[in-house]
Amino acid sequence: MKHISFLTLFLLSLVYAQAQPEDKKLGKITFLMVDGKFEDAAFKSQKLIEDPEYRKSGWAWYYLAQANFEIAKKPELQEDYPKAMKDALKAAYKLDKYKNKPAENMAVYDEAKEFLAKLKDSTITISEIYYDNNDARKAAYYLKSITKFDEDDYAVWLMKGVYEIKSRNVGEGVKSIMLAMENLSLDYVPDPESAQTLVDALDEFALIVKSGEYDKYFASYKYEPTQKDIDDALVMKEKMKEYIKGKEVNIEARKKESETIFKSFRSDDVEEEEDDE
Repeated sequence: MKHISFLTLFLLSLVYAQAQPEDKKLGKITFLMVDGKFEDAAFKSQKLIEDPEYRKSGWAWYYLAQANFEIAKKPELQEDYPKAMKDALKAAYKLDKYKNKPAENMAVYDEAKEFLAKLKDSTITISEIYYDNNDARKAAYYLKSITKFDEDDYAVWLMKGVYEIKSRNVGEGVKSIMLAMENLSLDYVPDPESAQTLVDALDEFALIVKSGEYDKYFASYKYEPTQKDIDDALVMKEKMKEYIKGKEVNIEARKKESETIFKSFRSDDVEEEEDDE
């Protein structure tokens, strides 16, 4: 058994070594990640990016995002690291921000795409749990975090707008919805992680417009959706169901599950705006 474990560790280290630049400091973090020592990896990654030489290092931000994401998944570490998920999202934002500054970071970004998809999927789930438990403000915060590292996911933008409107941040909600609807069409192909989100968001959009409750806010932005927009959204909703992985989620069943999960959530901190350094 020890031989198998060592072989697995060796093979994993080879994968990391082939992908990353030859840098001793980054190499140490690589082995911490391979060894599952995520707390140490997060600490060393954080210290590394405080060094001006590594401030824009794609690998340092990637490891920081990965390590914090792994920490966030461990219930036994929630008390010691209550902001791990938020820290993972912030690091993902910086990874995206510096993906071609310098140019070699693009290779790191390409390497990180599978991880970023998992991070997005988990973040969408968190947002749904908050929304299902009547906290649209925090739900919007988590979707906003996704748009910082995946700015072209218009399913997320549309649902973000819905959440913002429901949390009475109507101006931002209208702008998010307008951006999404300008870029959505029957030809749009959603990411697998957000296909269900798009189906749900189109349904919510149709209900919001149909209610007429927010017409004056839409009008103030020179956006006046009509019955045709409602009909088009519902047609698009049916089309987008083709992209859902597995079975379509039943919203009522999801809400019941969300209520159960929410009971185990730790108190969340006030949302923090990401710096634009």
